[in-house]
Parts: sequence; structure tokens; C-alpha cells
Amino acid sequence: MKKVKLSDGRRGKDEAGGVEVTTSKKEEREQKNDLERKRKFSFIAVHLGAGEHSLKRKEAYKSLCDKACSQGLQLLRCGGTASEAVAEVTKILEDSCLVNAGSGSNLTIDKTVECDAGFMDGDGYFGGVGAIPGVRNPILVAKSIAEVHKKEKLFSCGRVPPNFMVGEPAKCWAASQGIQVCDDNNALISKKSVKTYDKYLAQLKSVENEVNDTVGAIAMDNLGQVASAVSSGGNWLKFPGRIGHSPLFGCGCWSSNQSSLSCNAIAVSTSGSGEMLSRVRLPQECAYMANSETNTGLVGCVSSCINKHFIQNTTLDIHSEPRHIGLIALLWDGRHGEFVWGHTSSNFVIAYASSKMRSVKMNFSELDEGLTVGKSLKVEGVLF
Repeated sequence: MKKVKLSDGRRGKDEAGGVEVTTSKKEEREQKNDLERKRKFSFIAVHLGAGEHSLKRKEAYKSLCDKACSQGLQLLRCGGTASEAVAEVTKILEDSCLVNAGSGSNLTIDKTVECDAGFMDGDGYFGGVGAIPGVRNPILVAKSIAEVHKKEKLFSCGRVPPNFMVGEPAKCWAASQGIQVCDDNNALISKKSVKTYDKYLAQLKSVENEVNDTVGAIAMDNLGQVASAVSSGGNWLKFPGRIGHSPLFGCGCWSSNQSSLSCNAIAVSTSGSGEMLSRVRLPQECAYMANSETNTGLVGCVSSCINKHFIQNTTLDIHSEPRHIGLIALLWDGRHGEFVWGHTSSNFVIAYASSKMRSVKMNFSELDEGLTVGKSLKVEGVLF
């Protein structure tokens, strides 16, 4: 039998005749601490939509972002999953009248509320809901649709579970899942929405400098798993039944966990011109590009992707409106991460927080002076 030196300095016997133990106390401690740091690290980010947000509301936006990110991060610190976190923070945004989602949604031409939402976890489970009436938190419906696929690959008699539902049947689905629904349409109509509705209905013209404030969130939990979400009330005075990009697979959000050392975890959430974004699957393209061999960083990836697939995309030339987009994305390689935001809109409100940060960081990002809305792009980012 070989005598071996154990990590605590004691002498021991290698009864199996194995390799000599060489790991020192210090090395073991460093490995343990590194693993513990990884397990405890988490990240959350939100956006309030691409458009022209009022500077007068900056403090109100900050308060909303602080609340959403703080509660999301607290959930993650307590062991919650990324999926739970993005749903929770998006729900908080939907409950605010400041943004175009849930309770603050834009009204249709018929003075009703119809919401869109999309959810995706890092394992690829997706759920979308479109033009759903009478639901204050459509993100919960989208998440429940995705979760059904995790629990049941097939229903009885070989029926395939849905991944996208619309209209009144989607509302019935929500009720069957225990999600609160409202029979009174007025319950979801805010004073702000009514005021704006009356103003533009009287003018019978499109809203100029419209804020397409589709809200969204991305998160990474203690295990390095990611998830993304997006929620919207749609355009002002839209036709009932209209569906934007938010609930469409690969168009509103995207998530994929790290599957190998060469395939990083990534989560993306977008906002902007729904009719155009529904044609290009930008979040999915961004994720693929981020894990390509030519990727030199998430900032470059986001910039290249938006320019190639959106700003310079000739298939979108049939649209006459400005090419508004706002995007947030995170990339995680198992040890280090990047968080990036980019937009072609006049401004874009984003916020983020991590388990390493003392407070939530909000950024009221604005296009640089002289740049053209819809044609110029601003991209920034931070490492974490």
C-alpha cells in the first residue's frame, strides 16, 4: 500500500493503489469558494420599451424599475429560478399604468384591452398568448402554456399541447390554470389610456412619436439557467384581434442555457415596431450569432444583428413607419457575463441588478444628437 498525504496534512493509505493526492488545503478552499460564488450569483434586467419616453416621468420609471428588479433579485437570492424571476418582474410591470402592458395597455379602436405576451426558458420551452382580453397579467398565461409542455409532452388521446393561444379561448385557458381573469373590460382600462384614446380617436390619425413600450425581462439564476419574457398592450387604436411580435416564437424573446463550453447561455427580450419585428425573428438570430465562431463579444453581436436583420433588411421596405427597436440581452459563459442593450428609437429605458451589486442600476438611454430615429443605432453594455 502506498502512503499518501491527505489534503488536511494527515498521513493516509491509498488502499486502492490510486494516484497520490496532490490537492492542497488552499487549492481545495479556492475551488470550493469559486463553486460557491458561481452558485450564488444571479442577474436580472428589464426594459420599459422602445420609443420616446418622457423625461418628466424619469423618476417614476426609476421607481418602477427599482421595485421590479429588487423583487426579482430577492426571489433569485432565495433560490428562485430564472423562469420565476422573469414572470414576477414582468407581472410587476404589467401592474403599472406607466407602461403599455397589462393594466396600462393601449386601447383598441373599440376601446377595449387586448394583450400579447411571450415567455421562454433556457431549455427551450416556449409559451405565447395573443389578443387576450380580460387578463391583467398575460405573462402568467404565457408561462403556464410553456410549463404544460414540461409536465405533459402529450395530452390524452395523443393530443399535442399548445404553445400559442389567442383571444377568448386563451382567457378560458387562463381561468382553467387558476390565473385571475376579469369579466368587466373596464377593469383593465386606465385613466391614462382613456385620455390618450379620446385624444387620438378625435384626431383619427396615428400617434406620432409613439412609445411602443412593450415591456420585457431577462434573468439568470444561481444555477446559471436563463429565461426571458415580453408583454405588450399593442399599438394605439389597433384593430381588435391584431397580434404583434411579442407572443411569436423567436420574435419577442429567446433563451438558451449553456449546453457546452463552446455554447454560452443567452437570453434576449425585444420591443419596437411589432409588424416588422414579427417578420425577422431577431432574438433568435441574435442568440445564434452570439454562439457563432465569429462572435467577438455581445456588443458587437447585437450591433451587427440589428443592422443586418432589421435596419438594412430589404424585406421590411414595404413598411413606411420608422424601424423602432429596443433590445436587451445577457450572455453567460459559466464564469463571466455580459449585459447589453441597444435601440434605434429616440430613447430606451432599461434597468439591471445582480447579486454582486448594492443597488439597481437604471439607464435612460438616448440616441446621440444628430442620429436619425429608426436608421441609427446605439448599443451599450456592461460586464458582470
